[in-house]
Amino acid sequence: MMNKVPSRQLMNRCFLVLFVTIAAGIALNYYGPFKIEESILLLFRRSNDISQLSGPAWVQSIWSVISWSGNTLPRVITALLGIIIFLLFRRWKEAFFISGVLLSGFLFSTLLKLWVARPRPEIVPHLDYVKTASFPSGHALNSTLFYLTMVVVIAPLLSKKSYRRVLYISAIALSLATGISRLALGVHWPTDVIGGWIIAACWVSLWLSFREFYWR
Repeated sequence: MMNKVPSRQLMNRCFLVLFVTIAAGIALNYYGPFKIEESILLLFRRSNDISQLSGPAWVQSIWSVISWSGNTLPRVITALLGIIIFLLFRRWKEAFFISGVLLSGFLFSTLLKLWVARPRPEIVPHLDYVKTASFPSGHALNSTLFYLTMVVVIAPLLSKKSYRRVLYISAIALSLATGISRLALGVHWPTDVIGGWIIAACWVSLWLSFREFYWR
C-alpha cells in the first residue's frame, strides 16, 4: 500500500504537467511564438543565406540522418524486434509495456497535433518534408518515448550500475539530438520540441505509475 501512494502522487503530477504543457501549446498557437524562438531557428542558418545551414555541407546530412532515426518506420521496426525478443523469453509484461507505451503515445501525439493545429514555422526554409501540424514535435515526443521506454525496461535487467548509467545517458542524448535536429531542419518551433520532450517523459512516467499501482 505504501508503494501505491507515491505512484498515485506521481500520476497526479504528470497529469498536471500534461495539462499545463498542452495549454501552453494552445496559447502559443493563438498568440504566436516567443521572439527568442525565431532567433534560435536562425542560429542554425547562415547569416547571408538562411536556406543553408551554418558550417560545412555535411552538417545538413548529419542532422537529416539524426532526424530520420526518429521517423516512424525505424522506431517501429526496432520496437517490434524488442517486443519479439521479450516474447521469445516469455517476458510478457515487458512486451506489453513497450507496446502499450509506444502505441498509446503515438495516438496521443497524433490527436494533439490535430487538436492544437499549430502552424509550422516559416521563418526559414524547411529542409525536410512535413505535412502535419507543429505542436508537439512528433519526432521529439515519439523518439523520447521510444528511448525512455526501452531504457526503463532493459535497465533493470543489467547487473552493473555503470551499464545502466550509460544506457540512461545514451537515451537522453539521442532524445535531445532528435529534437534539436528538427530545429536545425527548420520544421519546428523550439517550444514544439520542448513540449514533445515533456509530454513523452510524463507519458512514460504515467505508465510506470500504472505498472506499479496495478501490476505489483
